Amino acid sequence: MLCWDDWNSAIAWWYGKISGMEPTSKYNFARDGFIYLLSYATLVITSVSINFLAKALVNRWIPDAISNEFLSMDSAIIGFLAAAIIALPVFVYLSYLANKMLGNKTMRADSGVRHWLIYITLVVVILIVIWQLVTLFFSFLSGTLILQFGVHTLITLIISGLILWYQWWHLKFFAGEPKKLGRGFKVFEWTVLLVVIAIIGWTFATISSPAEQRAKNLDKIRVERLTNIRDAVQSFYGWDKVGGYKRLPQTLTELEKDPNVYLMGDALIDPVTKEQFTYLTVTATRYELCASFDTEFKEADIATRPVMESVPDSRTKQFYHGVGQACFDLSTI
Repeated sequence: MLCWDDWNSAIAWWYGKISGMEPTSKYNFARDGFIYLLSYATLVITSVSINFLAKALVNRWIPDAISNEFLSMDSAIIGFLAAAIIALPVFVYLSYLANKMLGNKTMRADSGVRHWLIYITLVVVILIVIWQLVTLFFSFLSGTLILQFGVHTLITLIISGLILWYQWWHLKFFAGEPKKLGRGFKVFEWTVLLVVIAIIGWTFATISSPAEQRAKNLDKIRVERLTNIRDAVQSFYGWDKVGGYKRLPQTLTELEKDPNVYLMGDALIDPVTKEQFTYLTVTATRYELCASFDTEFKEADIATRPVMESVPDSRTKQFYHGVGQACFDLSTI
């Protein structure tokens, strides 16, 4: 004789056969959580990255001296570019997989996991929009160009509007009977995807190649080390008539061995040649530091540079240089 639990199991089995859905007790909710959570996380990463890259490109064509410097930093642009390149394919694949499974009902559209994660994503996106708008209006009130401010705001509103609409549509479209995606929606998806790929490609075209970035970074290390040497020489000589020997060191080796001077291990060494930088005394208070560079470092022209860079401080400007050997005439304070 069948007990009540047996009847329930039989009914659940027949329901699964008729509806094409697995019984609730055997349904893989963890799979849904994995797909949705990773899909929405990559959506947020991609949208934030594309938002940043689009604004950086706008700053290239509508330059402003008081624009957000973070949008102009090569390191930030490369970071967001890498995030978009990695996250976008993952999001596209997971979205395709989820839509396909929802369409043929191998994934439950009424899953609490799905509803929770969709609404959490909506909350996160809305908070990002609020933060972005606050930042934009702060920049505007601080004197940012009206045209640049307007384009930045439009970019934020378009991206956030598309995400909010997509999530709301996703929540409503797959409710009820199984449905197949129409041609209009597929055209919309491909249009958005092509625009995103165009922004990524355009950003690639405005930044230096990996080899050029490496050369720039090596030159930055050279400038940092020359700056440290200059400070060490000043410490050896003395600051404002206090301490020091009131003379210049004869060699960099003498400077390095002085117990009152702090220099990091490789501060005197070129990062590529592994040889000491050239140091020459000119007068009792003047000296030269020489190094060989692979790239140019000078006052950049905002209107012509591909991507704006952060403005160097006054100490670093002493080491503006061209390609090749450069010697810097320095003096003690």
